[in-house]
Amino acid sequence: METRTHFHAELAALKGTVVTLFSLAETARQEAVTAYLRHDVDTARRIIGADKLINKQACDIDEACLRLLALEQPVALDLRCIVGYARASINLERLADEAVCVAEGALAGPGLPGECDKALEDLAVHAGQMFHLASQAFAGDSLEEAMEVCRLDERAREMAVSAMRCITEALTHEAAVPETAVRAILAARCFERMAGYAANIAEVVVFILKGATLSQQCQPR
Repeated sequence: METRTHFHAELAALKGTVVTLFSLAETARQEAVTAYLRHDVDTARRIIGADKLINKQACDIDEACLRLLALEQPVALDLRCIVGYARASINLERLADEAVCVAEGALAGPGLPGECDKALEDLAVHAGQMFHLASQAFAGDSLEEAMEVCRLDERAREMAVSAMRCITEALTHEAAVPETAVRAILAARCFERMAGYAANIAEVVVFILKGATLSQQCQPR
């Protein structure tokens, strides 16, 4: 009995570590939006520098998950928790990588002014809403919030298409130089993928709570 109590304490501590990683990834995501839209070079450099800590935390979580799997041989919900925490960590690390990509674009030059950057900002805000809901769903074991993230995912794809169409039209009508348009397209793809990783995390929550996979409803991109 004492052994199982110790195991569940370790499992709770591991979840807390993943929640901390959520916070680090969210900071990177928010600052990436600021860096791109305001051409904030200092913020962009801070994001790139902070990525090492995120990578290390993700590796630590992965090692902790493997250790618990090897030593405790968990089953049922405990097993799903460990596997789910590892999956969540991977998606958080990748989301932070997208933030670094946006930051590198901000270092290269200013974004695309006017209507297209507004479309990109709207997409980034939508992805942020998805990530916030996914974070709450994970921390609070909320199936309802996880499913809401899945419902919002299709809208993120539509917004990404709309933003890219705006950028393409601006380039066609010579309202944007090619270098700026390329940075804008890359930013749009990064923000769309951030939304995709939030959806993946929502899937993780459903997997942990119900042992079900939503690959047809909340599909990774």
